Amino acid sequence: MSHSGSFRGAPAKSGLRCSLLWQPLSFIALLSFLLAWSGGGFRVVMLSGPAMASERPLVVVLGSAPATLDPFLASDANGVRISHQLIFETLVRLGDDLEIAPGLARWERPSPARFQFTLMEGARFSDGTPVEAEDAVHTLRTFMAPDTGSPYGAGLREKFSKAEATGKRTFALTLQPAFAGVPDGLLMSALVLPVVSRSHPGAGSNDPTALLGSGPFRLDSRRPGEIVLLRNSHHPRPAGVARVVFKMVKDENTRQLKFRKGDVDLGINVVPLDKVVHFGRAPLDKRYRILEAPGLSFQYLGFNLRDPILAKPRVRRAIAHAIDVETLIVHRQKGHSSRATGLFPPGSPYADPSVKPLLHDPALANRLLDEAGFPMKDGRRFSLVYKTSTDRSAVIQARVIAENLRKAGIEVSVRSLEWATYYADIKKGNFQLYSLRWIGVSDPGFLVELLHSGKAPPNGRNRGHYGNPAMDQLLEQTRTVRDGEALRKVARAVHRLAAEDLPYLGLWHNNNLAVVSRDLEGFRLHPSGGFEHLSQVRWRAP
Repeated sequence: MSHSGSFRGAPAKSGLRCSLLWQPLSFIALLSFLLAWSGGGFRVVMLSGPAMASERPLVVVLGSAPATLDPFLASDANGVRISHQLIFETLVRLGDDLEIAPGLARWERPSPARFQFTLMEGARFSDGTPVEAEDAVHTLRTFMAPDTGSPYGAGLREKFSKAEATGKRTFALTLQPAFAGVPDGLLMSALVLPVVSRSHPGAGSNDPTALLGSGPFRLDSRRPGEIVLLRNSHHPRPAGVARVVFKMVKDENTRQLKFRKGDVDLGINVVPLDKVVHFGRAPLDKRYRILEAPGLSFQYLGFNLRDPILAKPRVRRAIAHAIDVETLIVHRQKGHSSRATGLFPPGSPYADPSVKPLLHDPALANRLLDEAGFPMKDGRRFSLVYKTSTDRSAVIQARVIAENLRKAGIEVSVRSLEWATYYADIKKGNFQLYSLRWIGVSDPGFLVELLHSGKAPPNGRNRGHYGNPAMDQLLEQTRTVRDGEALRKVARAVHRLAAEDLPYLGLWHNNNLAVVSRDLEGFRLHPSGGFEHLSQVRWRAP
C-alpha cells in the first residue's frame, strides 16, 4: 500500500610464523591476509574491514512472521516489506517525499487514456534473466485476474482495462473511461506493485523457487521463526550486505533480551515504547542508536457495522467518548504518537484541520448509549468481543480500552489470537471490535478502498462493511477530479463525513522508531517504516 505533507580495517598482525603460509589452508588464508614486504622480510597484514565485514549477516528482528511472501497475495506489513521491497522491485515507488517516482519503469502519458512505460535498462531477475515488458504485462494481468484472489486486483481492474507489450522493454496501460484525465499520481499509486517473472507458477504457490524477483535480495530459506535473504548478484546496484536474516520474535521481553545480548542489528517499530528510553543508557547506548521520525502509521479501532449493536452511530460515538485516548498516548505510547482524527496525519493537505478529536467524556458516552436504546441494568448494557494479536502492547491496549468501556456499561471480552489467525479473522469480517494500523496511506485514492460500500472484501478493504451513499458520492469524485485543489477539497469532505459516521475510530499516528547497530552505515527511515533503504546499508569499517 502505498501517502502528503513533508516529513520531515583491522590492525596489522605481527609475530606469526612464516611457515603458517605454507600450510594446506594457505590459499584460503590468502583470502583474509595480505603478504607485504617490510624492510628485510615479510609481515602479515589483515585485509581492511569492508571485504570481511561485508560477509557479516545483517540480523533484523520482526514482531511477527509474514502471512505470505507471495507477491500477488502479500498484504500484511511484514509480507509487503520483505516481498515487495526486497525480493521484488515495484513498477513505481513511493519516495521519501511521499511522491510517486519511477521504480523498475518510468512512464509517459501520450494521451489521457493511455500510459506508456519503459523498463529500467539492465534490470534482471535473480537468476540472471532480463526483466522484459512481457514480464510486466504478465504480472499486471495476473494481479487483475479475479481468480488470482489478489487484494490489489479490484483496484487495478477499476482503473485499467488493458495491459500490452509494445516492445522488449516497453508496455502500455489503457485506462478505464472514467479515469481518463485523472492526475498521474492517483493512478500511479496503484502500481506500487512488484514485477514478477512470467515463469512464475502463479499466486498461491508454496514453492520457494517461485519467488524469482529482481529486487536487491533473493530468498535463500524460510523456516519457522527465520527468513534468510542473500544478495542478488544480478542487481544493477548490489546490496551493501551479503545476507539478511529476519528473526521472528513475538514476545517483547525476548526481543529486548536479544538487543541486550547483541544478537540483532536492526529493528523497526518492534521495541515497546516504554523501553525505548533504555537505549539511551549504558550498555545499550554503546551498541545501538535510536532513529525517530514522523510516520504514516494510522492506529484505529475497527467496528463491524453488520453487527446490530455497532451498526448504531450513537453506539460508535459513545465508544469514542468512553475511551481515554489521550491517556493511552501519554502512558502507553510514551509521547511517540500524535492524536488521529482520520487516516491522514496532521499537516497532510488531505486532512481537514477543522476536524477535532472526540474528547474523553464518560457522561456523554452514557447519555448516548441511553439514547441508542441500551439502558444500564445492574451496571451492564451489552457485551462485545475485542480481538487482538498476542503482542503484549496490543493486549495491554485492548485491556485498557475494555476497562474504559466497562465504566460505560459495555462488557468487553478481550480475545488474543496468534497473528495468522487474527489477521485471517479480520479479513473475513469475523469480529466485533479490533485494532490494527494502516501503514503508508498518503494518497486519497486509498480512501475508496477503505470506505466505499462497494469495496467490502474481496473487492476491497472495507472490512467493517461501512456504507453511506453520501460517502460513496464523495469517493467517486476523488477518482474523477482533475486538479489538486479540487482533490484536496473532496478529500477533506471525506475526512469530515468519516469523523461524523465513525466507520473507524482513529486513535493515533505513530512515529517510526528504529533501533540501529552503531556498526551499520547508510540506514535511513522511510516514512512508511518499511525496508525501502535496507539494500543501502553496509558495515562500518573497523
